[in-house]
Amino acid sequence: MKAWLACCLCWVAIVAHADQAATRPPPVQVRVHAEPSNTLMQGETARIAVDVLTPDFFTDAPVLPELHVDGAYLSLSDETPGHLVETVNGETWSGVSRTYLITPLMSGDVEIPSFQITAHLGAERTPVNVQTQPLSLKVRALILPAGVTEALIASSVKITQTITPQDGGLHVGDTVTRRIEITADGAPAMMLPPTVFAPVDGLTLYAASPVTRDAVDNHGGFVGGDRVDTASYVIEHRGHYSLPPVTVRWMDSRTRQWRESTVAEVRFHAWWGSPDKPRFALPQRGFMPRMVGWLSSDAGLAVLLLIVLAWLAWRFRDMGERWWHRWQAWRYRRRHSEAAAFRAVRRQRHETSAATMAATVDAWIRRAADDGAPASVSAWASRYGDAALHGQWSGLQDALYGQGASAWSASSLIDALASARERWKHSRRRWRHRAALPPLNPFS
Repeated sequence: MKAWLACCLCWVAIVAHADQAATRPPPVQVRVHAEPSNTLMQGETARIAVDVLTPDFFTDAPVLPELHVDGAYLSLSDETPGHLVETVNGETWSGVSRTYLITPLMSGDVEIPSFQITAHLGAERTPVNVQTQPLSLKVRALILPAGVTEALIASSVKITQTITPQDGGLHVGDTVTRRIEITADGAPAMMLPPTVFAPVDGLTLYAASPVTRDAVDNHGGFVGGDRVDTASYVIEHRGHYSLPPVTVRWMDSRTRQWRESTVAEVRFHAWWGSPDKPRFALPQRGFMPRMVGWLSSDAGLAVLLLIVLAWLAWRFRDMGERWWHRWQAWRYRRRHSEAAAFRAVRRQRHETSAATMAATVDAWIRRAADDGAPASVSAWASRYGDAALHGQWSGLQDALYGQGASAWSASSLIDALASARERWKHSRRRWRHRAALPPLNPFS
């Protein structure tokens, strides 16, 4: 009896130990670390790697939650989970790695709280819940330069544009589509700034919804983001148009230097009418509708304009001929006027040849004499000149005929002639405004 009781107790202990071993969950380790591990800068994108290890095997990928952190943009990357194999205490452990992308929007300390990961292990798909350790990140403040409102930090930024149509020949009613694509390495698509399409007079703007996506490499690793903004411009009026350039300012994450990526402006011209014509003429479209359509086109309007100009030229040919002769006479008088002749004298300010200077002054004297001025420089000097004009002209005559060694200066002579000319013009204005009749009562 005692032996039978001892056997029963041993059997119960073995069953209890087996049940306890069956209910004990398999061992799991989880690690959370930032890449890079040093201090981040406000607006810079970092990776939060989550490694899950077990000596058993995973039947499914571990389930990670969507996290929300105040003051930061945090998202679970679509990267393909990386496989890990490590040796822990002489035992081989395998696991997978998932990645969160975090972009701090504020400076200071960013706290990533503890979160739960669910994994299924072994052939029996045993569910295991494991809790991570909280993680703290240091974030430095970013000083934005003037004109920059959003911080974009990336290793490289490329901006391209596509214009449709590209063959030109635009007309009123056509649509011009501008597509701007921004590609940034090391920055998620949600951090790329939106493209602002400026309105243009004469064009109606229709902006489409942006398209964003994160790019990965051949191994499923995060590379960067891509954003596409598209706008359509409907041409309302004929004329020349210009779409302004688009510029993105960003900071190089390697050198910490601000850079710019720009696409050039777009210029095009729109004509009247529409170039679209049916391949085959419609039965109800006769000669007159086609004629009206042709006359409303660019070629038709140009022909009509030429016809109108030709009719006006023939109609007012006599008046045009008189105006032409008047203009020629006015042009001749202007070219041969006293003012034009004196401008030629002023251009000789640096002249050193006495003969050239005397010939230029003589030409002006003869032209001014036609307007009632003195007929010689000596008479000019006597009536309107001064001692400076007398001396300079005498020196010029001595140098011209070799009668003495008096010095003369072209600039001084021209200044003296200019002063005499001003006195002559002033006397002419006084003579013109002199009253024709004497005062009615000179003694009042």
